[in-house]
Amino acid sequence: MLEVLVRNAHGNLTETNKEYASKKLGKLDRYFHAANRVELAHTQDKRGEHKIDVTVYADGVMLHGNERDSDLNAAIDKVVDKLEARLRRLKSKIIKRHRGHGIQIPMGLEEIPHAEAQMADDSGHIAEHRSYSMKPMSIEEASLQLELMDHEFFVFRNVISDEVEVIYRREKGGFGVMSPAS
Repeated sequence: MLEVLVRNAHGNLTETNKEYASKKLGKLDRYFHAANRVELAHTQDKRGEHKIDVTVYADGVMLHGNERDSDLNAAIDKVVDKLEARLRRLKSKIIKRHRGHGIQIPMGLEEIPHAEAQMADDSGHIAEHRSYSMKPMSIEEASLQLELMDHEFFVFRNVISDEVEVIYRREKGGFGVMSPAS
């Protein structure tokens, strides 16, 4: 069973809202072999717009998405639809790449918060620090992990070279990889 954790910064979510979010996010469980938990963070700005951030921890991977809407349930629906579409694309890509080989989604990579985000002004100070567990993986596994997240890059340890490398989304499509010079 998928554990859904709802974090509400402003205390303005009712039990009905939380149940709706849990029900919608619980449907993501069907895409995974071993879904651990889903975290939903809700904030509301001064204009009344709801921002929903969802992070799914399952099968050793992390999937993240966020959406905004003036209606809370619409924002939840949008982020669930976004995550489902991303999972369907990933599944079809895995099937195409590994048809008949029985390879599943990469296991063992999960974000572990190390330090709380630190607020700073915009004068070049580090505003946030995150630490991640990092298992060695192939470039192909890293590209699959990046596709699961809503980020522009992903840092990983290359299983072949044992070097820390960065895979990133290119503006013209596809991915690029940065690695240290020998």
